[in-house]
Amino acid sequence: LGDPTAEDLEQLDRFARWLETVEGFPGIREAAPEEPPNVDIHFCGAEEMARLLGDWTWGCDGGVTFWYDADKIWSATVCIRTDISQEVRNSVILEELYNGLGPVQDTDLREDSLIWSGYSSPQWMTEEDMLILRLLYHPTLEPGMDREACAEAIRSLYY
Repeated sequence: LGDPTAEDLEQLDRFARWLETVEGFPGIREAAPEEPPNVDIHFCGAEEMARLLGDWTWGCDGGVTFWYDADKIWSATVCIRTDISQEVRNSVILEELYNGLGPVQDTDLREDSLIWSGYSSPQWMTEEDMLILRLLYHPTLEPGMDREACAEAIRSLYY
């Protein structure tokens, strides 16, 4: 919704194509006109973003809110500010969609990560960012698994 640039749409498409490579990911596609989307992406100004997501977004370049039941995200609203540079928008598009898929906790470990707690504008995910999503959606990892079961599943996948 709003006025995305051609580069915004390419960044969305690039991320969607990558997501299709993630084993266990349920899929992503543009909603048909007759069906309600489960993710609304708004390209908007700061005031509209605050109206849609809340006052906590003042000073942010983008934001996401999602709703879930136990282990399934069923709806999300993503906002990307349009009054920022295209380079920053490219990064914000990736970060907010990434966050909307589940990993919302920022990190202090990698400055080049999409979810670094400081300010940066990476144009793509790090290998670690991609691994987090691959593990989050992998069918052998399930909500409620204990630490040992998770470690064994991860070892079977990557070692």
